[in-house]
Amino acid sequence: MTDQRIRLIPKDEAPAALRDIYDRADAALTDEQLPGPTLFGNQVRALAHHPELLKALMAVYEAFAAAPTVERKLIELGILICSRVNACDYCLRHHTPLAGASGLSPEQLRCIAAADWRDSPQLWSEQEWLIIRYAEMMTRAPYKITDAFFAELRQHFDNRQIVDMTMRFALCSAWNKFNDALDLDSETAFQHAYAEITVGPETGRDCQA
Repeated sequence: MTDQRIRLIPKDEAPAALRDIYDRADAALTDEQLPGPTLFGNQVRALAHHPELLKALMAVYEAFAAAPTVERKLIELGILICSRVNACDYCLRHHTPLAGASGLSPEQLRCIAAADWRDSPQLWSEQEWLIIRYAEMMTRAPYKITDAFFAELRQHFDNRQIVDMTMRFALCSAWNKFNDALDLDSETAFQHAYAEITVGPETGRDCQA
């Protein structure tokens, strides 16, 4: 991206109180491990214009990480569905590698990239399919979610888990809009990791297996 809509504040110009957040964001994926509670590099560099907001958002994700209630694979799955429905390339490029590291298969990831999840029911467990449906309904039309669907959800998740995933998916849609409105570009490491999963001769083929 050559013409930035806002200036991204480099680490050497950021307040000292934000340096640890910069370090955590920049370290994501470098050791091939799932990162801890963190925002991504260019999000951090944009939000550094409002340091207190950046620190507050980090605290939200630290709260998620301090007492996780839902399997990371399922959270990443829901985030990918929200981001694919919203067509947010920034979040898709970041969370696809993280979802793979958390346990989603390459076939599942390629189907999400192609928006083919409804054509490949054999790829999803019962819990995964519930997450897909919930994330999609939340993103498209949450007012249409029925009590009957919630009865299904409660067969697999308790109230705290439902609150956790609901907030995660709602925040994801907010991030999708933040990233796209500011036209944030994804960092090179995530571009490469995303391409390794979704680009190649097998892309799309496994979705119809």
